[in-house]
Amino acid sequence: MSQTAQAPGGEGSHGGGSSKRAPRGAACLNCRRRKMRCDGARPVCGQCIRTNREVDCEYTDGPGPSPTQVLEEQIARLESRIRELEHPELVPPSVTLNPATTTGALRNQAAPGSIGSASRSLLSRVITHDLMPPAVPAGPVPVLSDDPAVEPPHDLVRNLVNAFLPHSASLSFFLHVPRFMQAMQQPNIDHRRAQLSPALLNAVYLWGAHLSTSNAIRAYEPILQARVTSALSSALRESQYSVINIIQAEVLMANYFFSMSRFLEARYHCSAAVALALSCRLHKMRSSTDQGRGRAGARYGEEVREYNLPPSRDAVEEGERMRGFWFVYVMDKSWAVAMGSPSHFNGIAQSGSHVDTPWPLEMAQYEAGGFPPEYRNALTVYNFMNGGPAPPVGGRESQLTLRAKAATLFEKATILATEWSSANTDRNEFYGRFVALDGLIDRFIASLPPIDRSTNPDLALTSLVTHTLARAATIQLRSNFKDHDRMNDGKDFVAAQAAALMLENTNIASNNVDPILSILWTAVCRVLIGEMLRPAPQAPSLPRPATYASVAAYATAGPSSARGPQRDAIRAMLDRVLAAMNRFRETSPLMGMLHDGFVTVQGAM
Repeated sequence: MSQTAQAPGGEGSHGGGSSKRAPRGAACLNCRRRKMRCDGARPVCGQCIRTNREVDCEYTDGPGPSPTQVLEEQIARLESRIRELEHPELVPPSVTLNPATTTGALRNQAAPGSIGSASRSLLSRVITHDLMPPAVPAGPVPVLSDDPAVEPPHDLVRNLVNAFLPHSASLSFFLHVPRFMQAMQQPNIDHRRAQLSPALLNAVYLWGAHLSTSNAIRAYEPILQARVTSALSSALRESQYSVINIIQAEVLMANYFFSMSRFLEARYHCSAAVALALSCRLHKMRSSTDQGRGRAGARYGEEVREYNLPPSRDAVEEGERMRGFWFVYVMDKSWAVAMGSPSHFNGIAQSGSHVDTPWPLEMAQYEAGGFPPEYRNALTVYNFMNGGPAPPVGGRESQLTLRAKAATLFEKATILATEWSSANTDRNEFYGRFVALDGLIDRFIASLPPIDRSTNPDLALTSLVTHTLARAATIQLRSNFKDHDRMNDGKDFVAAQAAALMLENTNIASNNVDPILSILWTAVCRVLIGEMLRPAPQAPSLPRPATYASVAAYATAGPSSARGPQRDAIRAMLDRVLAAMNRFRETSPLMGMLHDGFVTVQGAM
């Protein structure tokens, strides 16, 4: 942030109540991004003060680069490293990742950064596992050290972990929860530090503070955020810590910044997680085609030994690695659509090096033994997209597998839609690809198990994200050519209504959801609003739809009118989605920001 002491025109101070507009080009970056009137006051403008976004207020005309410019340069270097990992045959590697001997090269260059039963899922283990005994502060809130290696007071740690654990599934926490808790409960701090890196611990503490219902505990959020950033900047130099710990911390931080609508920082941490996963070749676990490195007889992860990860100690550790890879994959694919950028994993496929890591199991299955010792796999995503054989191991697909497939379809549909151009596209060829992908999405939706609202509420929430992702894929596929006759089949409206109807009987007990839902619900709201505004008086009237079948029957009956009872029914669905978005605004400012934008549009209709 520039440290200039005066506003343009000689008017000093923060200007919290000033309405004077800054000269052209003198607005802060935050106001430019949000298209808000800025008074240009230094060091923090009045608009950022009024909206409680002081930390985001920065200027680009200072003596050195702004924090945003520095972060953009770091992202560019990190993405250059990812391209090296995607195309090792074309680019000599500039970084060698070796957790046992590394001196922080990746951070310095890329950043300043028998099958068991599936009856118990990771989510159920999170819910049933004993929390740490709650602690109530007996006196004033202590001041935390800004050194991430200095442990917070024990009572505070217990409260932070207890606030985090019930939401760990929606935050993409892929580590084995019982083992994590066993390490957390080590009475000796040195023993705990030997197993859990400061970066991971502080990321967990940060989310605990963010999700806490105590204002006193939430006050720790800024210092904990600084501690995580500091810990990650030197994480790989601390060779005693597992790289999987660091990947988990990066994933948690990416989700945190996505929730906070701080996309540049989120993109950085997401890219760092991808770079680490590719460096460890987690996309080649149990590969049958990886140049002989996935040798038969390698029971737990021996195939990654040559890539500087030690063999997995057992099936549970292999499960952490596999599930960690797929959580990174899902995050990258989903947010690539939201950010309008290509997925990092697309470069792998283009180079001919496909994802071979098998679809993940539930953690309970890894606890029961995981994959058979000789199991090998290849072309996991490719086979899914092209109809290749991929029978689920253990009899049914895990929740994470379904989520990864839905994210793949969501991104593929978006890519195909962007290829449409009425001027130079071969419509027949394009329509053939459109029909093939549309059919794959339909078959995937039909195969999804219904959302079970009677048991684990977090499991229902995870299933809700997968179902909504799949419907959003149908919407995205039609996003750029709705007016073309053969594409205007009304299925985007059907999908939007189905996504809204899922909320009618889903009791979301959590006060936090995966931030990608804000993007998916945005797509749903746009379709519903577009349908309300569509002029087509010939359509039959629509009674309030009670089932997906009735919605589909209506949508295929002809163009819609959005008049009278039908308009009221669509507005009721829109209200339902907006109510869900509004509910999570406290823990996800992104959700609140998008909600407010749609409410403004709705009020003008």
